Amino acid sequence: MAGFCLLLAAFLIYANNAGNYLLFDDTPALTGNERVQLDGSRFDDWRVAAFSSDAGPLGRPLTMASFALQHVVEGGFSPVSLKVTNAVIHCLIAALLYGLFSSILGQLSAQGRSRLDPRWTALAAMALWLLHPLQVSTVLYTVQRMAQLSTLFVVLGLWLFVRYRARWTVRGASTAEVIAAVLWLLLVGAAAILCKENGALLFWLLPAVEVAIFRGRWAGREVPGLALLGWLLLLLPLLLIALLFIWYPELFHSGYRIRDFTMEERLLTQLRLLWRYLGWLLWPNILDMGFQHDYIPLSRGLLQPVATLMALLSWSLLLALALWQRQRWPLLLFAVLFYLIAHSMESSFLALEMVYEHRNYLPSVAVCLLLAAALGAVVGRLPVGRSVFVAVAGLFVLATLLALRAHTWSDDLRLSRVNVARHPESVRSNYFYANALLREYRLREERGHDVQSAQEMLAVGRHYMELMHQQDRRDLGALVMLYYLDSSFFPELLQRTDWLGDIRRALEGRVLKPSDRNALALLAECMGNDQCATPAPVAREFLRQLRLQYPELPDPVALQYNWLVESGAGAAELIPLLEEGIERWPGQQTFYPQLIHQYDRVGDAAGIYRTLEQWLRVDPKRYQLSLQRRLFARGSE
Repeated sequence: MAGFCLLLAAFLIYANNAGNYLLFDDTPALTGNERVQLDGSRFDDWRVAAFSSDAGPLGRPLTMASFALQHVVEGGFSPVSLKVTNAVIHCLIAALLYGLFSSILGQLSAQGRSRLDPRWTALAAMALWLLHPLQVSTVLYTVQRMAQLSTLFVVLGLWLFVRYRARWTVRGASTAEVIAAVLWLLLVGAAAILCKENGALLFWLLPAVEVAIFRGRWAGREVPGLALLGWLLLLLPLLLIALLFIWYPELFHSGYRIRDFTMEERLLTQLRLLWRYLGWLLWPNILDMGFQHDYIPLSRGLLQPVATLMALLSWSLLLALALWQRQRWPLLLFAVLFYLIAHSMESSFLALEMVYEHRNYLPSVAVCLLLAAALGAVVGRLPVGRSVFVAVAGLFVLATLLALRAHTWSDDLRLSRVNVARHPESVRSNYFYANALLREYRLREERGHDVQSAQEMLAVGRHYMELMHQQDRRDLGALVMLYYLDSSFFPELLQRTDWLGDIRRALEGRVLKPSDRNALALLAECMGNDQCATPAPVAREFLRQLRLQYPELPDPVALQYNWLVESGAGAAELIPLLEEGIERWPGQQTFYPQLIHQYDRVGDAAGIYRTLEQWLRVDPKRYQLSLQRRLFARGSE
């Protein structure tokens, strides 16, 4: 009953704060992704929807299929409904965690290595994970269902393993039973990977459980060979990574071409960030949490800052202590190994963004178990009445922190405002708040209510965009937005700054990042529809220079096409540009539907079928088939 009440409380907190908005990557993954918006009438559309994401090398098909299913059932995407579903998944994971924690603690009790009550300690650990405010940025960030579902299957796999191993420590197992367990784990592991690639860490976490909890016990005795095998499997991934780095270094370095930091800087910075993550888990200070943490300085070397060296030494000492005291404190070794392994993919050498809170969703599991055990050992020394009071009071505080933070996330304007208030030095927080203000301005302007307030909101939005520009004068997003705002709303300010010249200078020697591409797409649209004060010859020359600067990229061609469309250009000018784009970059999928549309404008049926044939040739798995059907269905209307 206590567990059910905790699950219900967490669900109600999240459900009541499921804001009716989408955030950041939610739009391109869902509302901006036509392939996942199916009606369910064609079986093949499900396959296309499952592989409609560009996130990760595998496309995360199980997660995308869950989004497609929700679109079919509800007849569209509702941000509130999507987040409520995430809350249900969160509660389901917590229920599985109770089973996992109970099994681990029960095994330690059977070995005489723990005096804690397995059920109550497991319930406390589940509650810590379930109600922790750090999880808000996963549950209420819709697209992070990827992390949720991957964690769901990883936890399920760990629970299955612990249940099997607990049985085998007593009576051993037949070959058939071992094979059956391996097959189940492979199936669950594959599901985890198809939700998000770090689900593969399940197979590294299994030996961590073995060496920390079971230690090679089999049929009532310790088997040294089995214990040694557990240690070898634990170290094997490190060896494989080292060999890959030696043989294929480009595999690790290539992604850093679009980053503002090197792999060495990322690795050094992660040493500090892992402690920061851990600090949030142990002391849930919601005032320090936020959606963006780009204000955290990079580590340029072990002594730049000196906290980097301190972080490295601290992790080394903690790991050494956990190994040394593994017999006395098995949960410490389990938590340290679990935390580091679970962070190893997203918080190490891969060229990902530097820091995000949702990366702690899986790593926090073992930390919560260790924290619950430590608190249980302390509270257990108190009289029963007092210990119950302390436990209830602690859960109430945690639930209150969760509710406060979830309320912040219930509205995009409030979330952006709180982020920038708590982290004013964050470039991205300023950008997101400014954009949120501009969206609110447009909404109020459309409704025709409180015009003066809407104009004040517009001015405040420009102020925060200016703050962002001052913090990073080469950020294209801020430059483009300021050019647009001054052209459209503040013409007197446009005379003071040559924003287009600043944009040109910011592009010098620059490797385009995804955010740069988005900014340039907005610029092309803005110049084409005259919202930016750019004469046509100036805009054409700017785009020509962009093509000369990035001759190997299709982006400048796409930008020129968008500008021409916004400028009202005819098919005679657009068709040759798109044909050139397809000839040079046949794998660029966006050019094909655009060219088909232009051929349709001029009634060139031969051109349409010729383009479709080319498109099918570069899409052998037919991932674009549903889009192609829609194009022809629209054309026949």
